[in-house]
Amino acid sequence: MRLLAFLLLAMLCRTGSLSSDPPTGVYFRFKQREMLLVHPMRKGKSNFLPRGNFSDKKLDTLSNWFDVQNNYVEIIRQDSPARPSVGVAIGFEFDEENGEYPYTPAFAVFQLKDFGWGGVEFSDRDTLNYTGVSNAVSDDISIEVLGYQNDTISGRFTGVLLSGAGTMTTIEKGSFRVRLYRK
Repeated sequence: MRLLAFLLLAMLCRTGSLSSDPPTGVYFRFKQREMLLVHPMRKGKSNFLPRGNFSDKKLDTLSNWFDVQNNYVEIIRQDSPARPSVGVAIGFEFDEENGEYPYTPAFAVFQLKDFGWGGVEFSDRDTLNYTGVSNAVSDDISIEVLGYQNDTISGRFTGVLLSGAGTMTTIEKGSFRVRLYRK
């Protein structure tokens, strides 16, 4: 019995369930609904893909990359690998040489996508999808990078998202923890 309890505890620690680190992926609360999006983009038999017929390896890289030359990070996560119903894209400027955390990007964009409306790609006609921007003109979304170590970035976010129909909705308790591929 002790061995079984020990194995269970070891398994929980290994999966991160007892860890103080946030879960891998993107977590947030939107419209009174808790969401944990852990899957990068994947090929499927009947799903739409971004322009081009990319392999799962290429889609994985496109789902979490860090452009070192331009100091820019992009993270894409969805609720299902090949047949998503909800997904997010987070992009922000990031200087890994800064070294001080929390780090607040001067520019950030956050997009929430309902894949049941209009397919995978964002469009000007989308009215059920939401966007938030933080730059010199607008401050809809607040992103803080809490750490960057061994190519894994973690942080938190909150804000107000706007839809194509003009409605505004808050996004709360957001956090992310994702391993990045360098470009």
